Amino acid sequence: GTYMSSEKSLNSENLLKNSQDYSSVWAKQYIADPAGSQTAPDGSSTAFKLTSTSEASAAPTIYQASLNLAATTHTAIVHLKAGTASHGFISIRTSSGNSAYAMINFSAGTVGNGHYGTVTGSSSTVTALGSDWFKVTLTATTVAATNAFVFIGSSDGTVPTSSGYPMWTTSGQTIFVWGAQLSSTNSKVYDSPTTTQISREYAPLLKEASADAPRFEFAADGQSDAGSPLGLLIESSASNLLPYGHNGYNSSNNFSMTLVDLIASQNAAVSPSGLLDATLLTDTGGLTQHRFDTGISGLDSSKKYTLSGYFKATGTTTSMSLRISSGNTYGAEFNFSTGYVGTYGAAPESYTFAPVGNGWIRVSITARLVGGSTASLRINTNLGDVQSDDYSGMLIYGLQFEEGSSPSSVLLTSGSALTRASDSCSVDLSATNYSGGEGSLVVDLSINGRTSGIGAVISDGSTENYYQVGQFASSLTYILYSELNNSVQANITQAETSIGAKKLAASWATNDVSACIDGGAVTTDTSNAFPLLTDLDIGSNPTGAAVLNGHVKRLSLFNVTLSDVELQSLTTI
Repeated sequence: GTYMSSEKSLNSENLLKNSQDYSSVWAKQYIADPAGSQTAPDGSSTAFKLTSTSEASAAPTIYQASLNLAATTHTAIVHLKAGTASHGFISIRTSSGNSAYAMINFSAGTVGNGHYGTVTGSSSTVTALGSDWFKVTLTATTVAATNAFVFIGSSDGTVPTSSGYPMWTTSGQTIFVWGAQLSSTNSKVYDSPTTTQISREYAPLLKEASADAPRFEFAADGQSDAGSPLGLLIESSASNLLPYGHNGYNSSNNFSMTLVDLIASQNAAVSPSGLLDATLLTDTGGLTQHRFDTGISGLDSSKKYTLSGYFKATGTTTSMSLRISSGNTYGAEFNFSTGYVGTYGAAPESYTFAPVGNGWIRVSITARLVGGSTASLRINTNLGDVQSDDYSGMLIYGLQFEEGSSPSSVLLTSGSALTRASDSCSVDLSATNYSGGEGSLVVDLSINGRTSGIGAVISDGSTENYYQVGQFASSLTYILYSELNNSVQANITQAETSIGAKKLAASWATNDVSACIDGGAVTTDTSNAFPLLTDLDIGSNPTGAAVLNGHVKRLSLFNVTLSDVELQSLTTI
């Protein structure tokens, strides 16, 4: 299973300063003062016009120097538009004679690349955007360099030399430039605009646990430091019914869903996994909905299902939406910055919105099917008819459709549905100082939904003799429940239906049991006999049923009976 770890990964980067302002920081060679206030691909007036001068004896360029590059692969991005020049280029140079370039032919909409010396492995892409703009990328492997260069300029088609720019002498030629980026993340998405400083954005790392390894999860509430600890993640079995949920592509690189006025690009940016495996969706087609759809069959019409995914806005996109249709249409719109916006169709039974770092969010909706055994799923960039600019859209990763009333940890499918087994965690009490007689148990946990999940159980390994602390049903919390030979010894409950963090505590002695939740009133029972206790199960019962579907942050077992004051003190939130 997957979980949000305490580690951080570099999620986006831009090693170039003033990525949208070429009037400062950028030096110029045979270029007149760059003219700003030009219309950019995102519709803003932040692009610049570059004009070559008459004294040109080499290619007219703007450039940044003194770049400190590691010995690794880097990707440069620049957005270019033809003026009167027939070609434009971007290049990376680590030292004299060592460079790589990508050059676009504006009329053909094609790009070529090459490299020299110790800069190797060059490749390039070109993407046509709206209003005759192109996004050009250059990827190359560099040696370590403390005084590297990035050049952007115009050309008549003469390819750059090992100096990093072509030798070209025509004056008065123009191109338009916007949105330059250089990164070691190798993102092909311009997601790190800069001003006077470079940009490095870190995000919590979503990891996959190995078999039989515990998943100690952390909240996504810090960039450079570890997030707040949530505890041991305990989940029931779940299946991701979307066969290509990982990044939306099958093995033939065809999108597994039906795209409507969207263009998809695989492995375009770094996802919450820390890998270059997020898919970019770009709006196209003018004033219309921009969405992708799929259908799922073989469902149980009496059950609840949850659709979820990780998303990040690009360009001018501000919101997105999820929809499940089966008889009724249930949907919700989410703003990337502020969260839930409102209903899309009928209101879903529930929804979640969770920022997970550097603009990424994980959102979900849950609905009960009423239309038989099939469901239609839809994900929109924005909502309703929106005018596309052929530039904006969003990144997607980790799509999931599963049976259940809340989203579980994502299962990364890449060709077929995938099932995760239930978590099981237990401790042999002989490894502790608990003798099996009187005692107390304090459990600090959180629950994701009101299922019949259990916090902790001390038992003889069966469901006939046990003390159980914390069971959550639709309308009650069973703070303490005990059986001896299948005969109820104690049953202390509280009418409490909220989800989230809970602290529960219980103590027991002969004919004396007490329990409370969240520092509230202590409830007692005077009928109690001791079962034989040998095992501690965390997050489920001894048979693996009634799984918590949440986190156990802390658990304390005492071989004495705690007082009422102590029970309250230890459970106060």
